Amino acid sequence: MNAPAPSMPGKILVIDDDPAFLNSLEQMFAKHQITVLKASDLDSALYLYNQNRFDVVLIELDFGPLPGLAFIQKWRQHDISEKRHTGFIVMASNQRTSGQEGLAKELDDIEIVAKPFKDIQILPVLAKAAATKQRLLTFAEFKDKIVTPYVKSGNTQKAIDKVQGMIAQIGDKGRKLLLDIYEGASRWQDTLDTALKMLETKQNDIGLNNTAGRMYMKLGKFTLAKPFIEKADQLAPQNIDRLTELATMYLKLKEPEKSVERFKELIKLNPEQPDYKFEAFKKLYDAGYDSHAIAFGKEVANPMEIVRHYNNKGVLLAKDGKLLEAIEEYGRALKFYPKFKENYRIYYNLALAHLQLKTADDAKKAEVFLLKALELEPTYEKAKTALATLTKTAS
Repeated sequence: MNAPAPSMPGKILVIDDDPAFLNSLEQMFAKHQITVLKASDLDSALYLYNQNRFDVVLIELDFGPLPGLAFIQKWRQHDISEKRHTGFIVMASNQRTSGQEGLAKELDDIEIVAKPFKDIQILPVLAKAAATKQRLLTFAEFKDKIVTPYVKSGNTQKAIDKVQGMIAQIGDKGRKLLLDIYEGASRWQDTLDTALKMLETKQNDIGLNNTAGRMYMKLGKFTLAKPFIEKADQLAPQNIDRLTELATMYLKLKEPEKSVERFKELIKLNPEQPDYKFEAFKKLYDAGYDSHAIAFGKEVANPMEIVRHYNNKGVLLAKDGKLLEAIEEYGRALKFYPKFKENYRIYYNLALAHLQLKTADDAKKAEVFLLKALELEPTYEKAKTALATLTKTAS
């Protein structure tokens, strides 16, 4: 048996929800002395990636728990640089949509192969993906050692001059880096002007449209941002960062229904974050769209889940002495299902928070909340004790 070529990785991760296909790949790669770690579910995929180092990851485009391109977006924001620059191969079993093609193009440096495939077809792609990782790491090192120090010291122009002097060697990545330098220095208008200039010859460039839209948002010009960021979303849907920006933009433009639709997409793309939905509710609440937050919450969360989340959050805030914030969180829980029996927990903790404020008015509010807690759960001893103590103190 021949040893693997130097360009071949010794260990790879393969993510696919078909166990039989995973086993066939394991056998195929074993012939070439390539170790395969397999994941057929979300938790395994996340765990294996975090616990190991891979030069290459093969991932199913339409992986059931989470689309392959969504995994890539998350892992490219990993805390560890080497993991951010893994070589990715996306395995597509069906006809790809234009949106999937667009997003893969925007994310860049991704190999796409059609399933099923034989080793003679996949091995060259594997070698290319491994080489991509090294190229990405080299570029990241150039950025960290040469460009970033200039930016951190406030000498943005030297960083720009350095990159412009190397555009011939680094091409499109250099042009994107120029935008990143301006943006990293909070020079929103310069970033916008540069992106708009580039768009004159590349009107359908997804990244440039996205950057222009994002910079208009930074400048508070949400109406001007809208056509650019919506165009990018149309060309390459399911970009997680862009969906977040769109949700924010629609709130600023007083279009909460469109914001909710983006939040729904984001919930689907963050299955490993079950509490993400509550971040969406908070943004709607903070923007003044209480009714939208409540309707949305009733659609995507059950009553007990809502009580548990807001109760826990309120308790933590109260422990930190942030009583008014705790009271606000408790109150938000009650807006969803006012008559839900388990709300007795919320009413009890509301009473405790008001008692800690130590005013006569807050003591009266605490009494009301304790009575409401006991109305929902007459046997709740803590509420009985607190109410008896409060009544005795008042008399």
